[in-house]
Formats: sequence, C-alpha cells, structure tokens
Amino acid sequence: MKYHSFCFAVLSSATTINAFAPTSLSRNPNNAVQRPASSSASRTVLDMSSSIVVVSPPGGVGEVAAVKAACLGSSVRWFVVSDPGEDDNSSSGSSVVSLAPQALRDIADASGSLELAGATVKDLTKGGESERSAVSRWCGSADGLICTYDGADEGSNGDPKGFRAALRAATMEASKAVAGPQVAVLAAEEDLEDNNAENSSNDAEGGGISNLVGSILGGGSASVPSTLPGCISTAKSEDICVVRHGELFGIPESSPEFSPLIGGPRVEPAITEEYTMRTVRVDPFIVSGNVMGSSSQLKSCRHSVGESAALFATKNLSISTSSDSRSPAVISISSQSGTDKWTLEQWKEELERVQELVDSGKASTLFSSQDMIVEDTERLADWLASKWAPAVMKTYDIAAIRIGGRPVSAMRSGEGRVDITWQELVDFNSVTVGKMILQVNEDGITATRGPGDASKGYGAISTLPLNGEDVLVRRLAEAASQAIDKGLAKKVRRKKAAKAAVEAPKPVSSLQSAGTVEAKPTPPAEPSAGPRQAGARRSTPRSRGSKKQ
Repeated sequence: MKYHSFCFAVLSSATTINAFAPTSLSRNPNNAVQRPASSSASRTVLDMSSSIVVVSPPGGVGEVAAVKAACLGSSVRWFVVSDPGEDDNSSSGSSVVSLAPQALRDIADASGSLELAGATVKDLTKGGESERSAVSRWCGSADGLICTYDGADEGSNGDPKGFRAALRAATMEASKAVAGPQVAVLAAEEDLEDNNAENSSNDAEGGGISNLVGSILGGGSASVPSTLPGCISTAKSEDICVVRHGELFGIPESSPEFSPLIGGPRVEPAITEEYTMRTVRVDPFIVSGNVMGSSSQLKSCRHSVGESAALFATKNLSISTSSDSRSPAVISISSQSGTDKWTLEQWKEELERVQELVDSGKASTLFSSQDMIVEDTERLADWLASKWAPAVMKTYDIAAIRIGGRPVSAMRSGEGRVDITWQELVDFNSVTVGKMILQVNEDGITATRGPGDASKGYGAISTLPLNGEDVLVRRLAEAASQAIDKGLAKKVRRKKAAKAAVEAPKPVSSLQSAGTVEAKPTPPAEPSAGPRQAGARRSTPRSRGSKKQ
C-alpha cells in the first residue's frame, strides 16, 4: 500500500496536495514540506497541543473538521481514503485535496498544524494485515478521532458499500492508539444497527457479520465491524459520540471553490445557504417506529456538522452518558435560518438543553395524550396493566415476533406507572433489553422508552424502536378512547369560540339617499324682526286664481 505524508506551509496561492503519491509510508521530516523559519517559535506550543486524527473521504465534513481542529490549535493528521477508479491517476480530482491560502494562514495564526496521508479503497480492501496496520503506525497516538462517511457516494468505481468498508477498516486501525474523545459523523439513516445487540451477538457467534466483512477485506485479518461506531476501539463509552445529521449542503470554506455569493458579484447579490442558515439546533437522536427524531428530511450544513465534530474531539464540548451504559452519546444537528455565526457559548447552551431532556426522559417520548380528565389515576393504571396490555401482547402482531426481543409482561411499578418489559433470549437466558413506561397523569397518558438490564449491557435507552413498539403506540390511541367509553376518564370539553358581532359594512361612498337626509328646522322669528326677516314678502295676502270683480 502506498502512502505519503505532508505538513502544510503557508503559501501565497491555492495549495493542491496529491495525497496518494507513490512513496512508502514515512514520518521522516525529509518527506514533508517544512514550515517557514518564522514559525519555529511555536513548535513548543504545538508539542503541548492536542493531537487529532481525522479519517474521511476528500472534502466534505472531514475537511471542515480537520481544518477547524487545526484552527483551534491542534496538531491534526488527516488520513484521506479515496476511490479514484481503475483508469484515474494519482492526480485525478477524486484523489486530490485542495485548500485555499486563507485556510492555511488561519491554521498558522492559531499555532496549529495539518498533516496529510491517504490510501485508495483498493489498497485498504485488497491488501493484507500488514498494509492496513500501516494506517495505525502513521496515525500514532492521538488525543481524539473524527471519522465520517461523507463523500463515500461520490467514488469513481460506483461502489459506496466498498468505500464505507474501507473507511471502517481505516477507522479501526487509526483508533487503536487514541486516548480521548472519538466522534463518528453519520447521516440520520446510516448504521442504525443497535450496538448493544451487535456486540452481544458477536460475542455469542464469534463475530457473525463482522467476520464476513473481515474476510472480504483480506483473508485472515482481524474482523471489521459492520458499523462505523463499532469500529472505534475504546473501553470507555463516555469517550464515544455519534453526531447525526440530515441532508447535507454546502462546501467547506477552506476549498478554493467556495464563494459566499451565488453566481458571483451582482447588483442584488444572492447569499449562499452556508451564510443564511447558520443557526444550529441540537436534539437527542431517537427513532420511534418509522419516524426519526433527526429526520433525514431536515437539512444540515457541513460547516456546522464539521465544527461540532472538531469541538467534541478537542474537548471544547462534551455530553455525558450514564455510567452503566455501553452505548455512546447520540445527538442530531440541523440547520435553521439565521445569519449570525454560532459561538461556543451557544453550542454549550444547546447541549445543556439536550442533557436536560435526556436526564428527564422527555427525549424518548413515544406517545402523549393530554386531552383527558382522569379523576382516579390508579384505577386507569390498573386497567392498562391487567386488561389492556395483556390483550395487546396476545395479538398476532406481537406473538409472531420470533427474532430479537419482544414485550412479555406488564406490571405496576409506581404511582400511576406501568412498565411493559421487552426480553430476549441470550445464551439461553432471558435478558431485559428495554421497556416502555406508561405514566398516567390527571390530564392523560404518556409513553416513553426506557432502558433494559444494565448488568447485561442494556443500560442505555435504545435509539432504535423495540420490536412491536409501533403496535403498542398505535393501540395506545385506541386505549385512550376506550378509557373514556368505560368511564375511567372524561374527555376535555373544548370551549366554543364566542361569535363576534357582525358589523354592518361601511358605505364606500359618502353620498346618502334623499330619504335619509334630515331637514334642518326653520329658526323661530325674533320679535324685533321685520316681515322680510320673518320670511313674509308682502304685508297682506294675495289671492291667487280668483277672478277680478
């Protein structure tokens, strides 16, 4: 396998790096482009800074994360995996990384550094163990890791599955010597397999799918997990963070092709979405049935996603997980309208809000009916536990589940609370893999997803729907109606909106008909007024129409 390493220097023009030159992997300074002598004073600072490894395809979120981490003062080693195709050469567009000179100046001003090496998909998938181990030797020890699939669908060979397999192999090798945060950036629908179930099945079956993937990647080499988070080699779950995103848009600011204006300068300039959708929303990632908490219909800017990954890897941001959990923290990021640049304080405020939702259990809410009046909550909870839940679990949709866990029992566990337990047969032992918690309040019923047996590795709330969970959620809506029919609850009467008095339309014209015109009264005659002022023109009346005599 062929690698080459580089150290970027500040240049006056756009820098193009062919990361896949035909040289052997080496960290000899003679193979690198040296920094100017003026930056020698900052070498002591670089040695004390954090070391970050980035594994990704060229460009995209990987480039944003690598440049952002370097601009934070970290020493970044970016391992680029490309798929140039059979007919492409090493200088083709799919195997070239180009950075704008302003990005290099920003890295130098922050006393950071950026080093680059890479390999093709063919080298990683067709090579043996010795070739893949060269990745870990080049990456060395590091304080953080960032890996992503963004760009795997743009390979020249048209094999995104093979591209992703190569990225997982490189991630597994690079993470062996990482002692610190490790961030996996994935789309909302990518690698949704349950890590707990995967780990337990691999232990029971000697690897399962992982061994199959490992055999494809090179004979008797170590098995490669089928998910990107599963490739991270660490014993501490609190060091793993999965950042989910929606539909990505935008190109990195460090790219020479980036421009904030659409179509160049105009009389009425049009600003790109990278600058008009800077506001970030962070949410807990949860999947309920066929609906995702971070839906793939949402849009996410590559700038925000890459920046968040860099902040997590450099320990500027963190989100804690429960100590009895073996699953990583999973969040989703979406972009919204806003032109102000997102600050570190705003990132921390969003994560504090997410942490409160996770701690309170509101992040895993599956059903909520707040249009009822429940006078006796204990009576309704008893009916749900003894009548409704057993009847639903006997239906064909639930009883026909033969693979994985399924709901087996419902019991009262607190005031107005009912726990429906999911169990799975693991090594001929029944293990609780999850729960659905029904809470009856005075205003309705709420259903949330709960954790399983922490001692068996199911202490975290699953981000995937449990088997048959969607059936119970649909039946809960029917249960609310049945409770009203049985007299266990009352329906909230909606207040009728008061009808506003209809005012007569005002006339368009100021003219009025003759019948509506009020005649002005004749003023009374004053005593001192003469006959002419009183209105009489003659002193004596004159007979009209009579004949003269």
